[in-house]
Amino acid sequence: MGAKTSIYHGYGLVVHSDTKIGSNVHLRNGVTIGMKHTTDGPKVPRIGNNVDIGAHAIILGDIVIGDNCTIGAGAVVVKDVPAGSTVVGNPGRILPPKRQI
Repeated sequence: MGAKTSIYHGYGLVVHSDTKIGSNVHLRNGVTIGMKHTTDGPKVPRIGNNVDIGAHAIILGDIVIGDNCTIGAGAVVVKDVPAGSTVVGNPGRILPPKRQI
């Protein structure tokens, strides 16, 4: 885990030991970050810097969560997430960027 990574209400938190987690990442209760078996063997997520992961989110497999992302509570993420994105739902979907006024 990177510098300034925080665990808030860590009850039920599961993080695979090979997962790479950047700096300033916020993890909440019930989050699962785990592997997915493939023909090449087990693969785990890589999480960038400044990522906020909501309660009970699930992040699985050989994917990259880019820098400055928000993963909503209860989201199920099994595909790469580009930097600066917000993901919600099951299956996880990337929200369109906020319009600037």
